[in-house]
Amino acid sequence: MSSQSADTVAERLQRARERAGYGNAGQVAAAFGWPDYAADESGERKLTPVRAKLYAHAFHVDLEWLLSGDGESASGLDSAVGTTSEAARPTDELTERIGRLTGAQRAALLEFLRALQETG
Repeated sequence: MSSQSADTVAERLQRARERAGYGNAGQVAAAFGWPDYAADESGERKLTPVRAKLYAHAFHVDLEWLLSGDGESASGLDSAVGTTSEAARPTDELTERIGRLTGAQRAALLEFLRALQETG
């Protein structure tokens, strides 16, 4: 896929998001509780290793590919757009569970994730 790989981390992040079935950055922010996600995808802020790892896992892409463009974009999963695989279901379940969190629980989760970002 090297001929189709995007030039920047932000472009690869956008491709990963689209491949995962999210139409825009706002959908990702709402689904995962990442209010600043759009700044990473647009390239407005530098992607930290912790956030890159979160995004790679959430979008089922290889971390090395996301950060450098090297390797394959798919992380051992069906890379075709619109395919459903058994491996994609845990992310769907996680998204569903995050969606059921109360406001206070979501705030606590965000605080925890931000603390992880600062250490990464």
